[in-house]
Amino acid sequence: MMKLISPLRKDIKYVSTLWHASKTMPGVRFAIKRVSLHQRIELNHRVRELALKNEFLRTGDTEDRLQAALSDLLVTKLYLEWGLASVDGLLIDGETPSTAVLIDRGPESLAAEIAGAIQTESTLTDEERKNS
Repeated sequence: MMKLISPLRKDIKYVSTLWHASKTMPGVRFAIKRVSLHQRIELNHRVRELALKNEFLRTGDTEDRLQAALSDLLVTKLYLEWGLASVDGLLIDGETPSTAVLIDRGPESLAAEIAGAIQTESTLTDEERKNS
């Protein structure tokens, strides 16, 4: 009689956030959301609207360029609101910052760093584009 040996099943563990150590504020780390297909579509749609408006405004007069700068800040805010999960190692006015507190009263350099990490995570690499 032959015994069948089935391999042990190992589940793949997927974590929906990625932690990053801050480069602008040593000792601070932040978690950003990993992007699903649906989330990538939603975020890219929202960012695209602001980016297209930005392209047009950058070529205009001073008022248009100021509006473009405002649009850049709104894109940063959008990335933070959409993708920031948590901040660790930072207190703002004595409290662990929520996304809203970071945007409202936090260091702009950290906000920009986090938004950049979210943008990088939400953008397909060339290799990922080839495989899709």
